[in-house]
Amino acid sequence: MFPPEIEANAFRTANGEFGWTREQIPIVVDVLRSKGTAILGGELWYRRKCYDGFVEMYSSIPQREDIPSQYWGLYVWNTDRKPEERWPDFVERGALETLSAVARWPWPSGASQPPTLPGQVLYSLTWISEADYQNRYQNR
Repeated sequence: MFPPEIEANAFRTANGEFGWTREQIPIVVDVLRSKGTAILGGELWYRRKCYDGFVEMYSSIPQREDIPSQYWGLYVWNTDRKPEERWPDFVERGALETLSAVARWPWPSGASQPPTLPGQVLYSLTWISEADYQNRYQNR
């Protein structure tokens, strides 16, 4: 679905899910938008390397002594299709809501990752094609 350079630079979980940095998200959103694919929402992931190359993964920023408390929390967003909303409008709204969520969480847009936050923040997106959406939600 994504160009090779986007996939090559993404973090991949063992089950194949993608995680992207804040800087990568606008490109990913543009690819999905250009294919007419709607973004249903997303979540922030936090990962950090530990001992012997082991990587801890969280679907939130955990409460830990070495992480400043202002970053603790679960960061998720959802974009639900409105009744009678045209598919292209839903695709565009999902893209804009995703860009907005990534820009504000967990620190304001324009700021690089705070040096006091060890590890890496990634964003995972959930998307769906129009055909899959109709099969899943409208053919019940």
